[in-house]
Amino acid sequence: MKFYNKRSRDYNYFKIFLAVFAAIACSIFVYFMFSKISYITAFFSKLFKILSPVIIGLIFAGLLNPIVSKIENYFNKKEKIKNKKKLSRILGIVITYVVLLVLFVILIRFFIPNVLDSINLMVQNIPKYLENIFNFIKTVCEKYNISSSFVDTYRSDINNIIKNSVVPNIDIIINNLATGITNVIKLITNTIISIIISIYLIYDKEVFLGGIDRVLKAYCSKKVYDEIVDISKYIYKVFGGFLVAKLIDSLIIGVLTFIVLSIFNIPYALIISLIVGVTNIIPYFGPFIGAIPSIVLLLMISPTKAIEFGVIILVIQQFDGNILGPKLIGNKIGIKSFWVLFAILLFGGLWGLAGMILAVPLFACIYELSKNLLQKKEEKNNKKQELEKLNNQKKKLVV
Repeated sequence: MKFYNKRSRDYNYFKIFLAVFAAIACSIFVYFMFSKISYITAFFSKLFKILSPVIIGLIFAGLLNPIVSKIENYFNKKEKIKNKKKLSRILGIVITYVVLLVLFVILIRFFIPNVLDSINLMVQNIPKYLENIFNFIKTVCEKYNISSSFVDTYRSDINNIIKNSVVPNIDIIINNLATGITNVIKLITNTIISIIISIYLIYDKEVFLGGIDRVLKAYCSKKVYDEIVDISKYIYKVFGGFLVAKLIDSLIIGVLTFIVLSIFNIPYALIISLIVGVTNIIPYFGPFIGAIPSIVLLLMISPTKAIEFGVIILVIQQFDGNILGPKLIGNKIGIKSFWVLFAILLFGGLWGLAGMILAVPLFACIYELSKNLLQKKEEKNNKKQELEKLNNQKKKLVV
C-alpha cells in the first residue's frame, strides 16, 4: 500500500480534498437539520412528554429532600428507635407527603369553590362597577366644568356590549373558567406518578447518587470529577434553596395579604391575595404584576378601597423586601440587582412565566460558572507572565 509523503504534491491535494469533503458534509448536515426542524422539535416534544413524570419527580425530590432530611435527622437523634436510620427515612417521607396531601385536599375542598364563587360574583357585578366609574368621572367633570357628554356616549355603548354579549354568556364564561380549573386539577392528579417516583428517589438517594458517582469516577479524570461535583452542589444549592425559600415567602405573603385585606374589608380579598401570592414568586416584577390588576379591579368598585389596597400592598412588599425575603432567601443568589433584572427580561422573553420564575437561579449559576472560568483563565495568564519574566531574567543572567 502506497502512503502519502507529507512533502508530496499528492498529499497536499489529499488534504484539500478532505477539507472540501468535510465542509460539504457539514453543509448537508446543517441543511438537513434545518429542513427537518419540525420533525426534530416534534421528536423532542414527544420525548419530553413521555419523560415528564420523571422530570417532575426529580423536581419534587429536589425540593422536598431538605424537608425530609430535617425530619429524618430529628428522629435519628432518638435513641429508643430500632433500625432508626431506615425508620427515620420512612417517617420523614410519610410526614412530608401527608402534610402535602392535607394541604392539597384543603385547597380543593375549600379554596377553589370560594374562588369560583368570587369570580362569578365579580362578573355579575361588572355593570355596577362600570356605572361607578362613569359616575366618578362625571362628578370630576362637573366639578372642573368639563363637558361630560362623552361619558354618556361610552356608557351607552359599553352597557349595550355588556347586555348583549357579556351577560348572556356569563354561564359560558364561568364554565370555561371551571373547565380550566378542572384541567389544572387533572394535571395535578396526573402528577401522582411523579410523586411516587420522587418517593423512590428520596428513599434510595444514596443508591442513585452512588451510581452516578461511580460512572463519573470511571469516565472522568480526578480534576474533571471534582469540578462536576462542585458545580452540581452549587446548582442544587442555588436552585433548591432559592425555589423553596421563594415558595415559602410567597405563601406567607399571600396569607398575610388575605388577613390584612379581610381586616380592612377590601372586596374580593381571596382572589386578590391569590394573585399577590402567585405573582410574588417572580422577583422584582412580581409585586407590580399582582398589584396593578388588583388596583384596576378595586377602582371599578371603589377608588377609596383601591387607594387603601395600594397603601397596604406597599407596606407588605416593604416588609417582604427588607425583612422576610432576606431572612428566607438570604445570600443564596449573590448577583447584583442589574443582573437580576437582565435575567428576568431575557428568560421571561424566551420562556414566559416559567422563564421569569427560573431566571434568577439559572442566571446565578451561569454567572458563577463564567466567573470561575474567568478566574482560572486569569490565573493561567498570570502564571504564563511570571514564567516569561523568569525566563527573561535567566537570559539576562546568562548574557
